[in-house]
Amino acid sequence: MNKLKTPVWLLVTVFFSAVTYTKAQKANPEAPVEQYLQDSVRVQKIFSNISIPFDISMNDIEKQINGTLTGLIYEDNSYTDDGNDNFKCKVWKRSNILITAGTNDVFDFTVPIKVWAEKGIGAFGLMKYIPIEFEMNLKFSTRFTIRPDWAVQTFTTPNGYEWVTKPKINIGFDVPIDFIVGKIIDNNHSKFAKSIDDAVAKNLTIKPYVIQAWNAASQPYQVSEEYRTWVKITPLEIYMTPLITAGRNVRSALGLKAYTETIMGEHPNNPLPVNNIPNLKLVSNIPNDFQVGLMSDVPFSEAALVAKKMFIGKTYDFKDGKYKIEITDLDIYGSNEFLVIKTDIKGSLKGTVYIKGIPVYSPVKKSIVLTNTQFDIKTRNILAKAAAWLLEGKMVKMIEDEYGMPVDELITYAKQNVESAMNSEYKKGVKLSGKIESVLPDKVYLTPSSIVAVVLAKGKVELKVDGL
Repeated sequence: MNKLKTPVWLLVTVFFSAVTYTKAQKANPEAPVEQYLQDSVRVQKIFSNISIPFDISMNDIEKQINGTLTGLIYEDNSYTDDGNDNFKCKVWKRSNILITAGTNDVFDFTVPIKVWAEKGIGAFGLMKYIPIEFEMNLKFSTRFTIRPDWAVQTFTTPNGYEWVTKPKINIGFDVPIDFIVGKIIDNNHSKFAKSIDDAVAKNLTIKPYVIQAWNAASQPYQVSEEYRTWVKITPLEIYMTPLITAGRNVRSALGLKAYTETIMGEHPNNPLPVNNIPNLKLVSNIPNDFQVGLMSDVPFSEAALVAKKMFIGKTYDFKDGKYKIEITDLDIYGSNEFLVIKTDIKGSLKGTVYIKGIPVYSPVKKSIVLTNTQFDIKTRNILAKAAAWLLEGKMVKMIEDEYGMPVDELITYAKQNVESAMNSEYKKGVKLSGKIESVLPDKVYLTPSSIVAVVLAKGKVELKVDGL
């Protein structure tokens, strides 16, 4: 009967394997508590400047002025004022006022008028008052300004005149008196100018339109329906540049200094509309540096799936191969600011260990990576007694070096969503126009359901409001 002969080397291998198996240490430390610093992410408020350019056509200015100045625009009911000039008159606007030229904030315009007047003519205490009627075009130059209280203010000065029909009196034959009336017009021209300024001050204001822009800018707008992400702007101050002319248009820009913040979750509460706004600050130029936080939301289930593909089945050896462990499963959750990787292992050590690190966004890898990675303190305490060789850091360092969740595609998607929202009419008559120019890493947050990477997007944004 032949006996089965087993090679000595195989017996030795089985023996040592059995010894190794029986000597495998077990690790079952208490898990780090799962808790989160916030339920949802609301990115810290960031200062931004939003430009609100506006063009006003001179046709619109003419329309405003003509709507303000109608009918009788001046009257003098006394013969004895202005040094007993023996002159009364009434002045009506004959047709529409026309703006003829503009340079920066100064405009030249013509006021067509019809005049009824009575001029006293006589000598030696005998005076005859003769009514006259004539038409002329008064010319003015005016400078527009907006006061800090948002009132429109004009400074109008005479700029000559031209006759349409010259004044004359009939004393059996026509006697031209344009040289006499012209002198009176010269003396009263500045009064006409003041009448225009008074009418503008009383009737023109842009404050209601600015309040409209302020309230429109304050409404949260959605930048991602899928990730329930909103951008909210909170205006703080408002600026304005001097008026300038360009062709038949008048241009300026308002600037909002505001907080911008990004919010995930339900629609943020709409702020109550304001009825008043801060005083205007006049500046030479409007800064236009818009900033907003872009979010990439990675669910823990997805983050764990990425980690499993990277590490399950991977074997680590220690002490020149004396000890070996293999990762068999893992899970991921948050513990305050730390991301915890619950790792099941077998080999020279069997059981569960907990590795934790602080997640950050790496612009080089364009991924969420771990920093300050280490075994949890309760895991370290057990390993110090059962498997001190595992504390040499090789496994932890490899996980820190290799682990990363690519979020560049999500950030690009968020950037596209914000730009799309910027360039749309998100409320009737209110349009945003802008572009994101750079993206810089900011912070990573842990919520009960996900890892949220935030990057700071910088660019330029304009807000356009119909009618402003």
